[in-house]
Amino acid sequence: MKVSAGTRGTSLANDRKVTFTVTNLNNNQYSRTADVVMNVPYTRMNETMQLVQRMGGKITSVAVSGGALDAPVARTRTPKKKDD
Repeated sequence: MKVSAGTRGTSLANDRKVTFTVTNLNNNQYSRTADVVMNVPYTRMNETMQLVQRMGGKITSVAVSGGALDAPVARTRTPKKKDD
């Protein structure tokens, strides 16, 4: 799945990119995909998260990169697994 969008917002946010790793994305009515990587501008992060939820997917990883020189280069969040 290709997600693309123009840039908007402040100059600080224009350089930031968000990478989502998504699983169980429902591409059509009869099959689900394996993991999908979606790269979107930071300003489209919320819209993309809502799209994934509407399509029945689950975000397994989020990484934010770019932005101001004094900002962290990249942050990654992976859900913790529950202990059995």
